[in-house]
Amino acid sequence: MKPLQAIPLILITSALAASAAPKFALVRVKDIYSSLPSTTALQEQIKKERDGIMKDERAEQLRKIISELQGLQSQLSDKTKPLDEATSKSLARTYEIKRQEALTLQQEFEGFQTEQEKVINKKMVTGMRESLDRIAKVSAQISKERGYDAVFDSSGNTNTGVPVILFSKNAPDITADIQAALKDRESAVASEKKKDPAK
Repeated sequence: MKPLQAIPLILITSALAASAAPKFALVRVKDIYSSLPSTTALQEQIKKERDGIMKDERAEQLRKIISELQGLQSQLSDKTKPLDEATSKSLARTYEIKRQEALTLQQEFEGFQTEQEKVINKKMVTGMRESLDRIAKVSAQISKERGYDAVFDSSGNTNTGVPVILFSKNAPDITADIQAALKDRESAVASEKKKDPAK
């Protein structure tokens, strides 16, 4: 083959290689997740439920008993107002009874708290998974529509704490587009729920 005849072939080959080059895009999943209205609603609900644990009757009663114990301890240890032997023994007996009551109540409350935290954590994980699944679905849809071969989470880290994306050159960031699409979807779902609360 003559050199001049080889040049067009080289150019054609280069053009084909360029056209076949994969297209990549980036997305910041953490930013998208934190900006979702559903994320804010979930966080508020989780906080409300955790605050509710501390308002349980057992917690209220435990705080009351602890306050009473502190008062009894103060009386028993107050050197400026010494107690007679009978009063001292009576207060010490009352203190011990209250202390045992507090220990029993604390154990009951801690058991209740542990079970409630499990329920809350499960709800939190389920809510996060649903949101992340929606993000992944919309990301895949937009990426396909725009002809990207792969989309990477630029906000993610590996198990060792190293960023997944160490370097990218001119890879477009489609975070804002995904946020907008998700916002529209969540607004539509919220509107449907207002019309039909059963959904």
